[in-house]
Amino acid sequence: MPVYLPTAAVGNGRVLCTLGHAGELMTFFYPRLDFAQNVEEGLPLLYVGDPGHGRLLWTFDGAFSRAQAYHRDTNVLETRLTLADPRVELTLTDFCPPESTALVRLVRVENLGERLQVGAFGHYFDLRLGEIYGKQAVGHDALEGYFLQYFRGIAMAVGGTAPDVWRCGKSLAFDERSAKHDLQDGHLNGQPEDIGRVNFAGLWRWQLQPGEHRELHLILSAGVSREAALEQLARLKAMGVDALRQQTKNHWRGWLQRRRHLVLPPDVDGAYRRALLAMALLQDASTGSILAAPEFDPAYERCGGYGYCWPRDASEAAEAMAVAGYPEVLSRLCSWYRQAQLDSGLWGQRHWADGQVAASWALRRGFEQLDQTAAALCSLCGHVLSGPNDERPQRVAEYWEAIQRAASALAAQVDDRGLHHHACDLWETYCGIFVYTNAAFARALSLAAECAGLAERPRLQQQWSETAARLKAGTLELFNGTYFPRGMRQDGEVDDVVDSSTLGLCEPWRLLSPSHPEERAMALSNLREIERRLLQPLGDGHGLRRFEGDVYLGGVVGCVNTLWLAQVYLRLAVAEQAENPAEAASFRGRALDYIRVCLSRATPTGLLPELIGLQPDTPYWAAPHAWASALLVRCALLLDELQGTVPGEGERTT
Repeated sequence: MPVYLPTAAVGNGRVLCTLGHAGELMTFFYPRLDFAQNVEEGLPLLYVGDPGHGRLLWTFDGAFSRAQAYHRDTNVLETRLTLADPRVELTLTDFCPPESTALVRLVRVENLGERLQVGAFGHYFDLRLGEIYGKQAVGHDALEGYFLQYFRGIAMAVGGTAPDVWRCGKSLAFDERSAKHDLQDGHLNGQPEDIGRVNFAGLWRWQLQPGEHRELHLILSAGVSREAALEQLARLKAMGVDALRQQTKNHWRGWLQRRRHLVLPPDVDGAYRRALLAMALLQDASTGSILAAPEFDPAYERCGGYGYCWPRDASEAAEAMAVAGYPEVLSRLCSWYRQAQLDSGLWGQRHWADGQVAASWALRRGFEQLDQTAAALCSLCGHVLSGPNDERPQRVAEYWEAIQRAASALAAQVDDRGLHHHACDLWETYCGIFVYTNAAFARALSLAAECAGLAERPRLQQQWSETAARLKAGTLELFNGTYFPRGMRQDGEVDDVVDSSTLGLCEPWRLLSPSHPEERAMALSNLREIERRLLQPLGDGHGLRRFEGDVYLGGVVGCVNTLWLAQVYLRLAVAEQAENPAEAASFRGRALDYIRVCLSRATPTGLLPELIGLQPDTPYWAAPHAWASALLVRCALLLDELQGTVPGEGERTT
């Protein structure tokens, strides 16, 4: 199964679809955002010329020039594809109407040339409903002009503008049984149904004088039954596609108006808005869980898969969204955490949206990824402690059981030195004791102690507070005078590798305070050693590698890590802005350089990836990425905090 790298995503919390740069429909996740992925291929095409006398061009053909962008401040995507010969332009507009489980695709074909052109727009579908290859049925209703495919509890109706010709077939092979094969001559034989391993296609004819265009639309309606899919299709058609598009635009623009309005450089402001819109696509409406990224490597061919809820990534996203004006995102995630917590009091490395543990390699004793539990516990405690004073007693009562179980489980993993027991590291590669994880423990148990105070549990408050202090002391003891090593190996020796995860001492775990002179000196020295040893030239700037010796994907730069570095610089700048504005300005400038390197390596539509690949086939990896998007939002908030106190560009956004 190939690995597809999407350039864009659309959705509404009920469905999630990813698309390629040529408008290929790569995924359609339903009934949840992580499962099932119901599309094997969803390919648009143009047939230029009369049937049997022209040529078929899939939109990924090199003959097309392409441009793709979101409509401003929305999750409505436009893909523009232009042919030089003949001069024909194809525009695809994709969106998921609010409250629906559907994707709408608007299609416009325009003759840009100076003579009559004839041809057809086509669309091919190979759906694998429920991620099952086979045992499916598909049919075409010629009277109503829709296709309907179904398998057990999932059905997909594809309707809208009725095709002029159609074909239901088999996807067993590329032969005369296949609708994909039948497309080659610009005609389809009209077969109305098939079962087993199925596919289908439609063609919409056009004959255009110079300057003329044809518009049509497709609605992909998913439901729990044939009847449900068709009922929604009929309802959406009755509303009209122009109204649906406007409703979707209004929804996202209204949602985005709720954000904190910041003073930012224009390019960063645009990225801030896009990051918020991207993260909104990743929270499952039915459960509250948050994906790390839409899945793009379902067979784990080049990675371990991304389309799950990692507590660390989810907490980063939800906490950033809460500060940016969307506290309900964190509230819903915390409700999910209570439901997904394991009997041990921990959370898994990653979970399905329904709370079940997903396929993992860091669950065995001694190799558990304990920072995931610390992140979830920090979110639970932060949600309790950030509430209005009169709501905190109710919140702590609601979440106390989950907090107590998680904090007790983490405290039991701390030894007398103030170091956690052997665990899996942040990057899911090594086993040992890690500065990042230790700092996460310290933060989580410190917040849990505050919640214990609210819950009137003085013994636990003291116990967890003392354990947090011991964790901090144990972590600081590892500082070697220049930087914080990654941690300690299984054999008990110091693991002196420089690892960008030690940035976590400042953000997000705040073990080191920039306002404390000695801790600030440690943080700055560590930061400079990380830059010295991990910066990678990227043509117009530098990005940060994850750790020394990292060979993942043949060597990568972390978009996450580079934005993380920018965030720590900005945190230092905020601390320095009053006493040393010149240094604060310098820190801010470095941070902006790193931010802009990441923005220049986003997908063509501005979605931030986890990693910036250094190989031609991986220019970006895992987009939109929740953690990377969250870090951009955090950086934007800090830049706003600095505005007016240090020299810099920016204007109030509206």
